[in-house]
Amino acid sequence: MIIIHAYFKVKPQNRNEFLELAEIVTNSSQAEDGNISYQYYEAPEGTNHFLFLEKWKDEKAIQEHEQTSHFKSFVKDVEKLINEPFKADLYNATLIK
Repeated sequence: MIIIHAYFKVKPQNRNEFLELAEIVTNSSQAEDGNISYQYYEAPEGTNHFLFLEKWKDEKAIQEHEQTSHFKSFVKDVEKLINEPFKADLYNATLIK
């Protein structure tokens, strides 16, 4: 399993537009076969700071996700809404039962 934490600092005047895009990419991504979980939250460190928490089955699932129209549209459209480039951290994880 691969976990992704993606961080976005949104310009205050673009908050509503960002939330609309976030909802679209979240709903579409959750429907992908390789997706385990895909959620976003407003981060506690600041207003308009958002954190996406994603869990993917494997690297292939992420590669397929990055080729989807909803992901490509989100990345393109979000650039004009944020204060700085977004940051993403990837973690390889093993589920312990």
